[in-house]
Amino acid sequence: MFQRTALALCLAAASASPALAAEYPSQPIQLIVGYGPGGGTDVCARVLGQHIGNTLGQSVVIENRPGAGSSLSINYVARQKPDGYTLATFSTGALLNQLLPVETTYDVTRDLTPIVQYAQYQAGLLVRADSAFQSVDDVIAAAKQDAKAISYSTAGLGTPQHLTMERLAEMAGVSWTHVPYKSGPETITALLRGDVQVMSQTAEWVPYVRDGRLRLLATYGAERMPGFDSAPTLREAGYDLVAPSILGVVGPRGMSDDVVQRLASAFEAATQTPEFANCADQFGLKPDHMAPEVFGRHLASTLEEWGPVVKELGLD
Repeated sequence: MFQRTALALCLAAASASPALAAEYPSQPIQLIVGYGPGGGTDVCARVLGQHIGNTLGQSVVIENRPGAGSSLSINYVARQKPDGYTLATFSTGALLNQLLPVETTYDVTRDLTPIVQYAQYQAGLLVRADSAFQSVDDVIAAAKQDAKAISYSTAGLGTPQHLTMERLAEMAGVSWTHVPYKSGPETITALLRGDVQVMSQTAEWVPYVRDGRLRLLATYGAERMPGFDSAPTLREAGYDLVAPSILGVVGPRGMSDDVVQRLASAFEAATQTPEFANCADQFGLKPDHMAPEVFGRHLASTLEEWGPVVKELGLD
């Protein structure tokens, strides 16, 4: 099944007509961001867009279409012409929402053209600095005492930080309440206001931990997060759990391979700039480049791996 899915993704990128590809781009390119303004996905996409526009000789216009863990933006892009002028940032939430009861009208393996992965999100579990919780075990202990004691914010249903928390609850034998928002800044605001007790979110929280307003209890990667080495991974905290992490760019199915390669090269060059490196550091993104074919295979394998997890959690 994985081989068939990966093949479909690769064919989606390679089967298009090359008509007008030699003239591309001849007009501005629209890059849809599936989260609200001000978060890491949005800000770093704007940095990339500026450099890509300089490389290709056309402006890149950023449009925010937040909602449903970024799936609304992918619903939109999948219906556009495959001419290379409407693209979207693609995050793990948009992939995993295909497995969830969310209103998605696209199939990742059928309706999209993978262009590039340029980074991984780094995520973690956080509390306010004045919270009594000092560890993941403290949060779990509170949930065991009172099933309604813990509510947590994320940037949307189906995001890796949402599924990670639900998987953690299952492993620990507890329950808690998910409160989804449309962007990272909104999830942070909710925690700072005290609307929720904890936050499970990608690393837009970096400046808040650095200035002492928030406390990082654990991170969700396979290794500790550079610069935040005092926070254990979930595995080190005793829970064998690593969150999936994808941040890239896709277009509608049927894009010319020449256009895809031109865009992929421009994105790769943009990620090598000091401006992008600074943005990635500010928002805790981990630069990680994948070419179109490799990115397509990675999307397919992530669907294959997490499909059974979603079914086991009873969220499908």
